[in-house]
Amino acid sequence: MKKAILLFVIVFAVVFSAIAEESGVPFTVLITEPADNYSIAIEYTEMLSEARFIYSCDNRLFDERDAIKIVRERLITFTKEKGYYSYSYLRPTITKTDYENHKTYFYSFVLLKK
Repeated sequence: MKKAILLFVIVFAVVFSAIAEESGVPFTVLITEPADNYSIAIEYTEMLSEARFIYSCDNRLFDERDAIKIVRERLITFTKEKGYYSYSYLRPTITKTDYENHKTYFYSFVLLKK
């Protein structure tokens, strides 16, 4: 019986020590740029060469064409600043509206290429 309990404790310790190890999640940098009517947040993960652009503004002023244009302009300058030459979209853009705070968020997910 004591051997079974000891074996259980050892297996438990090994399994949970493996889970508790530091994960390989890469470091992400958040850059926030406020403007007059909107703000852009950039979540940049250098290890993966991925960036997520989050355009936010008042939901009464939101225009998807403006959001696309502003995010694309900032994406082009960000690509040049970080030394990349091109980019591609990882998945379709997402638009979410927060009616409680009167905000609309436009998300764009990008893979940067050297």
